[in-house]
Amino acid sequence: MSVADVVNVAGSIGGVASAAKGIASSAQSLMSLFGSGDYADKLRKASYNGVPFAVLSESGVFGRNVVVHSYPKKETRPWIEDNGLKTNVLQVTGFLVENSLIYGGGDVTTQKINLLNVIRGGSVGNTKPPGIGKLVHPTWGEIKANCTEAEIGTSWDRGRVVELRLTFILGGDRLYPSAQSATRDAVSSAASGLTASSLLSFVSRTLDAIKAGVAVIRTAVGIAVAFYQAVNGLVHSARRFFNSISTLSGNFGRLFGGSNTGYAGSNGKAPKTATVASLLAQDTQNVANVAAAGAALSAAAVNSGTNPSAFSGAAQSLMTATANTAASPADAIRLLTPLARYTPPSVPQGSPIAAAQAVMSSATGDLLRRSAIAQVATSSTAYQPASADDAIDVRDTVVGLIDAEIQVAADQGEDDVYASLRTLRQAVVTDFDSRGQGLAAVTTFQFSGSIPALALANRIYRDVGREEELVSQANPVHPAFLPTTFKALAE
Repeated sequence: MSVADVVNVAGSIGGVASAAKGIASSAQSLMSLFGSGDYADKLRKASYNGVPFAVLSESGVFGRNVVVHSYPKKETRPWIEDNGLKTNVLQVTGFLVENSLIYGGGDVTTQKINLLNVIRGGSVGNTKPPGIGKLVHPTWGEIKANCTEAEIGTSWDRGRVVELRLTFILGGDRLYPSAQSATRDAVSSAASGLTASSLLSFVSRTLDAIKAGVAVIRTAVGIAVAFYQAVNGLVHSARRFFNSISTLSGNFGRLFGGSNTGYAGSNGKAPKTATVASLLAQDTQNVANVAAAGAALSAAAVNSGTNPSAFSGAAQSLMTATANTAASPADAIRLLTPLARYTPPSVPQGSPIAAAQAVMSSATGDLLRRSAIAQVATSSTAYQPASADDAIDVRDTVVGLIDAEIQVAADQGEDDVYASLRTLRQAVVTDFDSRGQGLAAVTTFQFSGSIPALALANRIYRDVGREEELVSQANPVHPAFLPTTFKALAE
């Protein structure tokens, strides 16, 4: 290398150093100009989805979305059709710098890769869309926006600085906000109203029948015992016992959907420290609580003539204890449905005492059955539908039980019970409609061969995290071999 070359290189390096000093001097001048007062204090550190960057300038396009209708040979002003607000677009010019004194950041190459990842949705090859982003703007603050275009450039003379020109479009939620009513509280209140009206109806119907003597009270006790025996058979069923360990963490419990899957899955899970033995011990305690509630119901039936409110409370306690033995709201509805259809055996009417016994039998059966219906409605509020179709199916099941009881109350002239049941029906319909309206529909998928659930979750939803949901809906013999035809969420 000649002396002249060395001098040229040295001169170039000196020029770069001089330019760097010039940039620093200019930045210092700007800081001295704007760094005092409230303006600098109000500026926010810019970032997009958690990745910080510096801002040199910003601009935006705002206005209203209008269509101008102009007509030929018309001298008047055109008609401007206003179609609402225009899409807001923000242009941000900034830079990334290595080891910034303002925002840190570290290595500038790593900063650039991180920013590209949050803009494109992750590492290379990830096809999952990033969704709505979070932009922290220096003057606008934190806003929802998506980066639609990013122009990134570097140059030798600027060293460890990456220039940015970013385009953001302000976005929002997919669904417009709307007022939400407390539908769950409305169902609970309506269920309490049904319990109260059922008690008053029981008292008014049995007031004269009790005067017939001990035989009438024995009828009430017999109906209560028969009802508890029906409860006992359901509680000790193999299916309910098997479901009692469905909340177990790991590869066993995860296969139990409990019909609380999908986008809004809300099944309760046992602690990670729970074991099969601990879950079975808890289930044994729950069954013991049912037995205690059944004994209390039988004892309260003895005094149903003098203390009907205690009898009604015991019936409701038995239904609550029965629902608590269920591992999921779906299982609770399944257990309580036969009880909501319970009908006591008919009593032949051949004498005044037999007629009184028939009245007591009917009134007691109605009281117990309506306690079960109230609990079904209450348990349904914890049921999270897996899809819009599932919400309709379960809603129709619960409403069908209520409609059948509405017919009974109407035939017997029980106006207050009829009104309470109508209120409960409306509350249940409103609750399911409000929780199921935003869910996806169910569709049928067909494939030429058996495919593993993990691969299908990525193929259908582009999200391998929904594998468990797919397994619970397709119900395969093994997650690695899904059937060629099954029904699952459309999206």
